[in-house]
Amino acid sequence: MRIISIRWQSVANVFAIIYANFGLGAFCFFEFSAAPYLTLPFGILGPFFHLNLNLNLPHSDDLLATAFSGVAEIAAYALTGWITGAVATAFFNTIVKSLGGIDAKHISHQRKYLRKLESNRIP
Repeated sequence: MRIISIRWQSVANVFAIIYANFGLGAFCFFEFSAAPYLTLPFGILGPFFHLNLNLNLPHSDDLLATAFSGVAEIAAYALTGWITGAVATAFFNTIVKSLGGIDAKHISHQRKYLRKLESNRIP
């Protein structure tokens, strides 16, 4: 069996959740530091590639503005993660299709694990 593509929506949703957690961490860091502004990224972020637009929100003492900044930071990171996941999946699917797919035995180790569990089972 060969894997020729993966669902981009699932990957994009997982990336959005992971990036939203980073957004929460970035907001907490911003609130407990003396940073003058909060950066909201929109676009594609990766370890070696950044194609994004940064919006900067100033530090405020108002509680409502701070709450808005927190929600905006988490939403911006989640949107950025979703876009990044969708683009990464599109690239992955394009490359895998051009290679003719990836053999599933290289991806899943479930069979080996199940065999090992069965061999270690006490009768």
